[in-house]
Amino acid sequence: MAKRLIFAETTPLGGRVVLTRDGWRLIVRFKHPALAGHAQLVRQCVRDPEVIRVSQKDGSVHLHYRRINGGYLCVVVGGANPRQRIVITAYFTKVIKEGGELWTK
Repeated sequence: MAKRLIFAETTPLGGRVVLTRDGWRLIVRFKHPALAGHAQLVRQCVRDPEVIRVSQKDGSVHLHYRRINGGYLCVVVGGANPRQRIVITAYFTKVIKEGGELWTK
């Protein structure tokens, strides 16, 4: 059975990123409850970030940042298939992490 999607978006890098209902539940219940009710902000950040960086810890993980409320929303995207990736987590932050810049607005 196919996983139920909250969204599937194309990033500025050209790849597709999906967020499943199960993935979203995990994020808002256990990882970052402050994101509850903000799935559309996560979608906007994937579709239209201000900057995309590669993680220093894992080269297959991309960090999408978008300004919000005096800080940033960071959406962490990963997966083995570079054409079909998933939202691993998302969180609010004050700073952009170190890492190689892949794309900037």
